[in-house]
Amino acid sequence: MRVELPLGEALANGYQFYGFPLSIIAMVDEASDWILTNFVDLAYDPREESPVRFCFYLFDYAQSPWLETMKLDRFWIAATSSDIVKICRDAMAAGYYPYLNLNEFYVPDRKAYGKHDHSHDVLLCGFDDEEDTFTIYGYSGSRLGRTTISSDDFRASYESLDRFNNTCHQVLFYRPTHAARFGMDVTLVRESIEGYLAGINPSTRFAGLSAPINRIYGAACYEPLQQYLDAFLAGREPYDTRHFHVLWEHKKLMALRLCRLAKVTENQSIAALAQDFVPLVREALMLRDGMMRHEYSRVGASRYPLTAPARLTDIRDREREILEKVVAEL
Repeated sequence: MRVELPLGEALANGYQFYGFPLSIIAMVDEASDWILTNFVDLAYDPREESPVRFCFYLFDYAQSPWLETMKLDRFWIAATSSDIVKICRDAMAAGYYPYLNLNEFYVPDRKAYGKHDHSHDVLLCGFDDEEDTFTIYGYSGSRLGRTTISSDDFRASYESLDRFNNTCHQVLFYRPTHAARFGMDVTLVRESIEGYLAGINPSTRFAGLSAPINRIYGAACYEPLQQYLDAFLAGREPYDTRHFHVLWEHKKLMALRLCRLAKVTENQSIAALAQDFVPLVREALMLRDGMMRHEYSRVGASRYPLTAPARLTDIRDREREILEKVVAEL
């Protein structure tokens, strides 16, 4: 038996833990209203040891009305003596996408392959019984795509996580559903944009379920982003485009959100504001791509240090001006 599960183009994929479920529900046309009702807020973690310094904030990245999600972990797998190869193979045969961490020492087409232990998350999206292989999906360097791994290497990459410090124990199973009903929640979007502009901690809304998370939120994230950019240009911070990739994704989604709001509310003023917002998407992309060109250009040949700080400030100021007008219209 051979199975290849489909994946669509995610509206955001800067980090795999939200890019994977978005790639799955990209196959469901009706899911876009849920995506645009969410993914409004940003969070910046000032701790230097944090593996994710800056990204979207959601209470649970694995939950969506357009996904059936089963949450297990490595401890449950071990306690039930389950065979990880069999459980993942059977799950994919039933249409589920397993999501778990592997040791990339055993994963072909990864930087750590055959060199050193490294735990990283992957999405399984296919298998071939005749070839005795699995298909995994994820980033290899800057390329996001599919990689084939033998079932023996898959087993080794899973089991070997116990031989070094691995803090990611999740074993999740996603399956898309077409049975949900979710239209854009205009009131919730307005409140979320207001909270974003005010830098309110959105995790406090879920204090009855989990302790609020101490981060910098919303538009307040521009300050540590500016500090990172200044430090990078001065050679005090390493090259890392993920900050500005996430910023670009946020502006891209916000532009789509405003267009959708204009259509849902039939408000021509919001439609005009949505068009005013589109250039910010291009500016954020130029900020990201300019960083890449600067990193690999000859010393002194790049104009990025002269243009990037002002571009980031301009994005911040123009965004606030437009979004405050959108909130007033809602």
